[in-house]
Amino acid sequence: MGGSPRFRPPKTMAGRWLLSIAAVGNAVLQWYDDYNSTHIFNPAFTAHAKFHDAITISLATILGGLALIYLWRPGYGQERLAAGALFAGVWWAGAACAFLFPGASHRDAQFAADVPHLFGMPIDLRTIVPVMIAVVALGYLLERRRLRTIRRTAPLPPR
Repeated sequence: MGGSPRFRPPKTMAGRWLLSIAAVGNAVLQWYDDYNSTHIFNPAFTAHAKFHDAITISLATILGGLALIYLWRPGYGQERLAAGALFAGVWWAGAACAFLFPGASHRDAQFAADVPHLFGMPIDLRTIVPVMIAVVALGYLLERRRLRTIRRTAPLPPR
């Protein structure tokens, strides 16, 4: 990888992969969670409620796709990392804020029994949102450190 025998870039791209997992989570989980009888095909939902749900699904998919583009297209560096992390994390941050709105709930009461559990913990937005925010933060920090290490240890171009 260049002329200097001392130059060894970090071997792992764990941070970049963590951000990619969060981005795919954006794009896939909304379809899984909302494109079914509990939301889009729920006859009790008004057309306007379905419209808002469609916005949520579309936005999550677009943000996830943009994150992957910024994280993996040629020309990747610090700026693309920042944009990719922002795109990967903004939907999860918005979901966290939604819990603060009065009367808002992540699940309707009639579907409460449909929540899967793992070791007694519900696997729904109450657990997924904080986990994904932590995944994005950890991914960003790890990848930023990797990129800075590469920049610091890269051989200087010949003069």
